Amino acid sequence: MRAIPAKSSRDAAARKAARFLLATLMLAAAACHKPPEHDAAAADIIQLSDAFSSDFTLVNQDGEKVTNKDFRGKLMLVYFGYTHCPDVCPLSLGTISAALTRLTDKERAQIAPIFISVDPDRDTPQVMKAYLSFDDRLIGLTGTEDEIAVARQSFKVAARKEKLPDSALGYEVQHSSLFYIVDRNGRPVAAVRGSASPDEMAEILRRGLKGSLT
Repeated sequence: MRAIPAKSSRDAAARKAARFLLATLMLAAAACHKPPEHDAAAADIIQLSDAFSSDFTLVNQDGEKVTNKDFRGKLMLVYFGYTHCPDVCPLSLGTISAALTRLTDKERAQIAPIFISVDPDRDTPQVMKAYLSFDDRLIGLTGTEDEIAVARQSFKVAARKEKLPDSALGYEVQHSSLFYIVDRNGRPVAAVRGSASPDEMAEILRRGLKGSLT
């Protein structure tokens, strides 16, 4: 997960756009070569214990205060990452976006797709909003170091900064890459490995809506 040095903010924005386009094209191409039916178990679902919670108090990309309780009654799909991530995060967000597109309007209305930053120093609400502008269905959340730490601890997310002395970025953030499924009552019930395809993720979300993941 090596970061790419940025020559200018315009170059950085162009690279991000290119990565999202590449991720979308890769996901679309992969879907063309897969059969329509998929076994969600192939995505390697990890059942979570009661040690996990979904507690957080953060701000969304519009600067509004948001807590986990605001999403009660919906199935939450939560992913932790950061906007300067060069590869893993764009691909993971591309998976979420593509999976949502495979669902019906009724199914999408019952799901809250959430992207929580692990880099609050750089990921302001404005930055998050620009980063997620490719899909307005995604909910970007950020906050202070302490607020992000609470969210990370709730989901047991590992993240640490690594200095990049030869890069204008200064540092990258190494972090775990899992999709968390939180049921309608706010309880994290499963984690899905980042290798899940859009079709597998869509099927997992359908099962989650029916309460059949556990």
